[in-house]
Amino acid sequence: MPLISETILDIEREYEEKHKKSKEIYKRALNCFPSGITHDNRYEKPFPIYTTKALGTRKWDVDGNEYVDYIMGHGALLFGYGNEKINQSMKEQIEKAVHMGSCTELEVEWAELIQKLVPSARNGFVRATSCGSEAIYLAIRLARAYTGRDKVILHAGSYHGTLDLVLLAYNGPPFGIRNSKGIPESVKKDVIIVPFNDLASVEEALKKGDVACVILHCNNLYTKDYIKGLRKLTEIYGTVFIMDEVVSGLRYSKGGAQEYYGVVPDLSVLGKIVGGGAPIGAICGKKEILDYFSFKDEYWNKFVRLAMGGTWNAQPLSIVGGVTMMKMILEEGDKIYHRMYKFGRELIKSFNDLADDMKVSAFAYGLPYDDPTIVVINFFNRDPGEKMYIWKSGPRSLKDYEVKEEYSAGGLAKYINYMVTTNYGILAMHHNEQYILCSEHKDEDLIKTEEALSNSLKALKIFGAIGSK
Repeated sequence: MPLISETILDIEREYEEKHKKSKEIYKRALNCFPSGITHDNRYEKPFPIYTTKALGTRKWDVDGNEYVDYIMGHGALLFGYGNEKINQSMKEQIEKAVHMGSCTELEVEWAELIQKLVPSARNGFVRATSCGSEAIYLAIRLARAYTGRDKVILHAGSYHGTLDLVLLAYNGPPFGIRNSKGIPESVKKDVIIVPFNDLASVEEALKKGDVACVILHCNNLYTKDYIKGLRKLTEIYGTVFIMDEVVSGLRYSKGGAQEYYGVVPDLSVLGKIVGGGAPIGAICGKKEILDYFSFKDEYWNKFVRLAMGGTWNAQPLSIVGGVTMMKMILEEGDKIYHRMYKFGRELIKSFNDLADDMKVSAFAYGLPYDDPTIVVINFFNRDPGEKMYIWKSGPRSLKDYEVKEEYSAGGLAKYINYMVTTNYGILAMHHNEQYILCSEHKDEDLIKTEEALSNSLKALKIFGAIGSK
């Protein structure tokens, strides 16, 4: 067996040989952007890949390499890249105007489609924003105005954008400390961080009567009973229940996670798919809550109403893309989702079978768990044994997050997996460990992905970068 360092050097050399132009562009980027990137998830070692075009499920880089893509515009592209109907609608809109800063009939049609698709919007209001992060902080402000309370319950490890308050829950353990530089203590005092699937912790916090809202990032491992329990508890304690469906909205099902799990929140936050692949965000839900954006009498307008502007709110290019995509969802119905579920199950089974055959500690699961439209793969430094429930049904306590970190393979595993799978023509989220599916992924994509992951597992085993079973 060759020395590990020599073997890794071979993989690095292949990566650099295949991506010479990307390496040169990255050198330039280092003089322009912190760490050379414009999004944390695009930071890769030794350097990221620079792409030029995409079509269907495929993407091409500046060196001419072709990839099966599982980034899908960070989950915004349900029908893959370059969909003809969506492209055509946007081209026609560009001819009219990219942006006008005035009301359009198109924005009304867009909101009506959201009301048809999303349960919490059916008898409620919709408001457009520029992105999901903006929609989240406005939803929190609405909840505070409606309840007269300040505190917010977040789930450990959930990402809701870059607003000070919600970013506290993202990285940990310990939560509320990691990546919190620049966030004032005055903000931290209003945040309560709870583990997944622990209704007792939520109720304990709600009993104090000072919680404005509970936010659920739907793109995580929750049990259906837990989500239903949250709905019941928030009703009992008069707290606004917000479902962050920026990722899961119109992805888990045509009505999002709330339709999939059969739970209707007070407010929903949307993004990605409702813009057809262009920048967008939205809040929808109960009229009595969103009514705080309404204009009424002079006193209300001055002292009660929530001010909300935004240069790019309901910008026509995003709106027309969203209208077209939502119409396609209504036309094709559930079969879109069944195609993704089937592909996701096959990818998960293939990966887990490979890991079992090679006797290595690695595991793939789906989001949602039984009907995946996103596949997540995990590498362990040793067999988690009885602790596998953390990856199968989600953490049950804050201690479980420490266990999760303890068993997770380190940076070497991520580095090797990323380079090997990229060399084999795969691009995915989070160092090629999160695979976002679209309705267009087909058998040939699955075969190519299985080959890449098989070679990655072989390399990881040889290098001793992951544990054995």
